[in-house]
Amino acid sequence: MSARRRYQIEYRSRYGRGILATVTAVISLIIFLTSALICTVTTGTAGSWIGAFGFSGFVMAFYGMTVGLQSFSERSESYTMSKVGTLLGGAMVAVWFIIFCVGFAM
Repeated sequence: MSARRRYQIEYRSRYGRGILATVTAVISLIIFLTSALICTVTTGTAGSWIGAFGFSGFVMAFYGMTVGLQSFSERSESYTMSKVGTLLGGAMVAVWFIIFCVGFAM
């Protein structure tokens, strides 16, 4: 008598946390474009609340970049979203950092 073997299908997410990284980086990009539009329409007199709005964009970009880097340690079928989220998050961190430095220099 042979022992019965049980096979189980393992479900793996195709993208894992890479989707979260990409979504947060895209939200940061949307915040950047929105704040740039608001500052253009108000000719630079938007007030200090736009700085808080921009800081939240920086936090979202940094979070997206970190989650994207962490998602490379997961077993996944594709790392496309991880790459997109990490690169876009890193680019947005750089953009926000430059904007903050220019703002402090003025």
